Amino acid sequence: MLNLFILRISAAIFLFTAMAAAGAQDTRTVTLVVPFAAGSAQDILARLISEPLGQALNARVLVVNKPGAGGTMGAAFVAQAKPNGETLLMASSGHHLAGAMYPRLSYHPVDSFRAVAFTGSSDFVLVTASSMASPDLATFVAQVKAQPNGFNYASAGAGSTTHVGMASFLSRANLQMLHLPLKGTNEVINELLSGRVQAAMVSAFSIHLYKADPRLQLLASTDTQKSEQIPELPTLHETGYPHFKWTVWTGVLAPAGTATSIVQDINRAVTKAYADPQIQKRFQQMGIAPRPMSLAQFDGLLREDWQKTKAQLIQSKTLLD
Repeated sequence: MLNLFILRISAAIFLFTAMAAAGAQDTRTVTLVVPFAAGSAQDILARLISEPLGQALNARVLVVNKPGAGGTMGAAFVAQAKPNGETLLMASSGHHLAGAMYPRLSYHPVDSFRAVAFTGSSDFVLVTASSMASPDLATFVAQVKAQPNGFNYASAGAGSTTHVGMASFLSRANLQMLHLPLKGTNEVINELLSGRVQAAMVSAFSIHLYKADPRLQLLASTDTQKSEQIPELPTLHETGYPHFKWTVWTGVLAPAGTATSIVQDINRAVTKAYADPQIQKRFQQMGIAPRPMSLAQFDGLLREDWQKTKAQLIQSKTLLD
């Protein structure tokens, strides 16, 4: 009898273990593609929400960096993926910039994707290395104007938001600087900290943690209103460049053809992740204000931004020559 009891217990344990293993194997993996290097705004956002997003979706969310060609390599990868909700893109305004600059891409920045979830927005900050000794915007402008092409500025890549934003400001201020394209925002900040690069325009989200670093000088933000991340900064709008505005949106996209029910599920999961008190706390520490948006609102934002981006690029096409 004892042997029979032990045999039954062993069988039950084996069955439970097998069922648990099968359940683990059945857990699906959702790949969240970041089309830029580690340390970029999209990368940080993706990693912050990956765990709560996975819990909400009952899946394992794997963040994968696929940088290169101004974010187009990662975007192309997602555009060609199966529209089953298991491959997503953490996109930003640079997604539309690249699409407008390179019309022969293998995908269309709007038609090849579906809006899934808006994750936030950020202004930019004009930053210089302390070696420039430019404590304010007026001093910086005077220095650069006195030495055309005597200083350089870095960007996260040709055609990136950091490139076009800085080029737009230089054109507006009638300044000339040498452009140094790098592989991502993190590299731009590192080069600024080292003093090998004199200036850059990076998102307030990315530079927020370095605002007290003595190796950097934060001169002005690029929205027409004060930066939420660094409210003590003056804006370009109020320091001699009225109506100058350069901001970036971030959001999750899925391949075109993804079922509406799947998109709605992911949208609800992202909204739930953002409502998590721990995520809210971590976002607040980094100066991020999550802003949930409906699918229709985010889709409208994407289509409006695409048209605006194309128009802006046509007007300023000589900036990037």
